[in-house]
Amino acid sequence: MKKFVALLLALVMALACTAALAEDVVITVATNPEYPPFEYVEGDAIVGYDIDLWVAIAEKAGIQYEILPMDFDAVISAVAADPNTVGLSGISITDERKLTVDFSAGYINAGLVVIVKADSGYTTTDDLKGKMIGVQLGTTSDFAAEEITGMENVAQYKTFLNAVMDLQGNKIDAVIIDKPVGQAIMASLNDPSLVMVDMGLQADWYGIEVNKANPELLAKIDAALVELEEEGFMEQLAVKYFGGNEAEAEAETEAAPAE
Repeated sequence: MKKFVALLLALVMALACTAALAEDVVITVATNPEYPPFEYVEGDAIVGYDIDLWVAIAEKAGIQYEILPMDFDAVISAVAADPNTVGLSGISITDERKLTVDFSAGYINAGLVVIVKADSGYTTTDDLKGKMIGVQLGTTSDFAAEEITGMENVAQYKTFLNAVMDLQGNKIDAVIIDKPVGQAIMASLNDPSLVMVDMGLQADWYGIEVNKANPELLAKIDAALVELEEEGFMEQLAVKYFGGNEAEAEAETEAAPAE
């Protein structure tokens, strides 16, 4: 009996130690800080919509974290390799990516639009067939462009900004881009020779990537997202980063239901 009690106490202590270690885990937030307004470098800091969102989530969920910058196409691999890494970088929720990682509920519907020259006359995806389309490597715009114009006519870039700059230089014919990112780039460049056209491309919900071996972390993130939505924080972020009135912002950022 004494041996049983001793073993039971040892087990309780071991479990307590494990719980303490779990509380001390530092979550790595993998992000590509070349994607304004979602994440970008300002001075020595990485800032943006996603970063503000993560800070609020971490505070709600009691998560310790560090932000690790990397190329966008390396983010999903980093999450898949480490249960204590999450991916937060304007990442579209796709069935293909779900094979490798889990996703939080969608937190913003970015949608895909097309930036073209104002005098191009391009108004539909049919107009883009056979044209050279610029995209950011590994994004949903990459996949959309391939369906429209064929792989041989897709120009892949490290950032959307690089693609738009080549459009300015007449090196490509169009850029398929996430709407909020396109809005930010257009405002920054203030180039009247460019226009942004809605050609009816797919909706594009962004989510936070979580390793499949860490459902507890995923549950914490989803619970925090629900609270932040209810408190109006998502609306505040939309107004801060995309402008417009609060009603427009709320419509733009209404959270998608968890799947």
